[in-house]
Amino acid sequence: MSSPSVHSQRDIWRRRLALGLGLGAVLGGIAASPLADYAGRLGIDLLLPQRDALYGPLRAPQDSPVVAVVIDEQSYRTEPFRDTPRVAWTPYLAGILSLVDGVGASAIGLDIIHPTSLDRPDLLADYDKPYRKALRRVGEKGNLVMGQVRLSGETISPYAGLVQAVGGWDNVRLLNLLVDSDNVIRRYPGGWEAEDGSRVSSFAVELARRAGSDVPDENILINYDTGPGDIPAYSFADLWACAQARDADYFRSAFAGKIVLIGLALDLEDRSLTAKRFATAEHNTWQQPRCALEADPERFGAIVDRRTIPGIYVHAAAINTLIAGNAPAMLPRGGVFALVGLATALLFLAFTALSPLAGFGVLSAFIAGSDLLSVLALHHLSIAPLLALMAAAAIAYAAAYAYRFVVEDRARRWVKHAFQHFLAPEMVERLTSDPEALRLGGEARTVAIFFSDIEGFTTLSEALKDDPEKLVDILNAYLTLMTDAVEANGGYVDKYIGDAVMAVWGAPLGDEQMSHNAIHAALDCQQALTRFNEEVLERTYGLQGINTRIGINTGIAVVGNMGSERRLNYTLTGDSVNLAARLEGANKQFGTRLMIGENTARAVRDTFLLRRLDRLVVKGKTQPVRVYEVLCRHENAGAAHHEQVAAFHEALALYYRGRFAEAAEAFEALAESDSAAILYVERCRHYHDNPPARPWNRAFEMKTK
Repeated sequence: MSSPSVHSQRDIWRRRLALGLGLGAVLGGIAASPLADYAGRLGIDLLLPQRDALYGPLRAPQDSPVVAVVIDEQSYRTEPFRDTPRVAWTPYLAGILSLVDGVGASAIGLDIIHPTSLDRPDLLADYDKPYRKALRRVGEKGNLVMGQVRLSGETISPYAGLVQAVGGWDNVRLLNLLVDSDNVIRRYPGGWEAEDGSRVSSFAVELARRAGSDVPDENILINYDTGPGDIPAYSFADLWACAQARDADYFRSAFAGKIVLIGLALDLEDRSLTAKRFATAEHNTWQQPRCALEADPERFGAIVDRRTIPGIYVHAAAINTLIAGNAPAMLPRGGVFALVGLATALLFLAFTALSPLAGFGVLSAFIAGSDLLSVLALHHLSIAPLLALMAAAAIAYAAAYAYRFVVEDRARRWVKHAFQHFLAPEMVERLTSDPEALRLGGEARTVAIFFSDIEGFTTLSEALKDDPEKLVDILNAYLTLMTDAVEANGGYVDKYIGDAVMAVWGAPLGDEQMSHNAIHAALDCQQALTRFNEEVLERTYGLQGINTRIGINTGIAVVGNMGSERRLNYTLTGDSVNLAARLEGANKQFGTRLMIGENTARAVRDTFLLRRLDRLVVKGKTQPVRVYEVLCRHENAGAAHHEQVAAFHEALALYYRGRFAEAAEAFEALAESDSAAILYVERCRHYHDNPPARPWNRAFEMKTK
């Protein structure tokens, strides 16, 4: 069994960068591929209503180069058209066509097909003669285009006599539209392949050219206007009534200099779903001033919001786009790749560094920003890959947090699980957020090791031998206050051994003040134990107070995961650890409570008041070490403390020079309140009667732990 690997922050960010760039390349490539062209056009539907809200309509209706003469529902229900089949409307069309041409229309397009005729010997001979004359008269000027439709290999064309009248097939163009896979019209064809293999211009392109505009013949994106009535529309029935009233001025004001389309605008027939489906409801809500026949909106107005518009308005929108030269263009594939790829990579990196909630905020802000910038781009005739950016952002969000959860946070979860019961919560948080501080698998580190043990625990156990639950409660309370002091000073509780506590500073997290923090924790433990004795043992349980002995040593130890294949523990081992344990035990010999090694003393002597105790050869070792007792923090040391330490050090100096009789007298002066002095009095008398062998290394060898 092995722990999850923990990478340095540099390695983590390198991997994140590689994954972000890889994901960006994949999503950028998809967004820039032909497969995503439809998604790019689909975004236009979302942008048009926003452009309208931000900038308003592209032009006022009266500024539209195109106007429409529509056979609407009112026309079908008004005399002389009521109950008259459309094939029989040709005399009326002739009249309107002649009047529109007569006032100077720049071009006329017939978005209405008459594939049959009543003008036959067996029906009504010469019935279409007025219409044919009108077609011939306007067709000779070269500004009339008739429409036909190609369906499933068959073509629905105007009646042959009408085509002949208008001047032949050069004046007939396909009305077919380009429909996306969702049945929405966003593009307009520049031309179509004729039956002989040549390419002929489309209906709108041909009309724009005949009106005098130099327009391209490639497919374009239609720049739909979104204002109500953006294409001025005139009811056929009203115009017929106006013609009967001989109001030429009305026709002149409406159609002079305009491209005029004549076609259907009915409730059900010839309606199309376009990119402006979210921008407006029923298309022609802005009513043109009437000439002779009042509108009747209660009978003929839209009773529900309509998202489809009559096909005649699609041709009109395409002509306006061609004449204005404002067809929007999709961002080049290279630009799409760079934009989507870079955005994906940057978002992925951001999400891996943020919490999911903060990341969701960034995701929302990015989507909102992308939407706004796409609206601005559309206003400047460029189609940004809005949906691709949104999808890429969502994928980057999901991928980043999935990666963190499965890969990176697996190591963090392991660390949290391993240390949450041994470190303070803030230390666990620091460790999980900075796994570089943890080296699993074993390494040599300089650490400060802390061992503590209850003095007189056996006596306490015997006093509570008939009430083991109370003993456990007391022991748990004691270990809690010890642990709190350790964690409050940045330490890691390695283990509990009965009533003993082993803690460490400098692992798993580095700590430049490890020795200081270990001693601060020890002093805090002693202070907390005083309160514990008074409030818990004496007052609550009526028991005698306890003391704790602490040993601290600073040195190199091997830290890491140790144990069996089935069970591991993050711990440490080595001579420095053994010495710390021996120092804790040595307190018993000297009657002290807090003993530290030489390395620790060297690091903290400016912060704590120390006194040198001895040169000890602890059990299991051959080389002596200098050991010290920590009395208090310097700021808490009074004159009496300093005098006591000075007197002890003077007596110790006599002892080391072999002047045992003088040393014994000096230690006797301190022995009344100093257990260590009592120990030295006995040792001085022993050496006075039994001088040590020469040369004397001044060390004392401990025979017990």
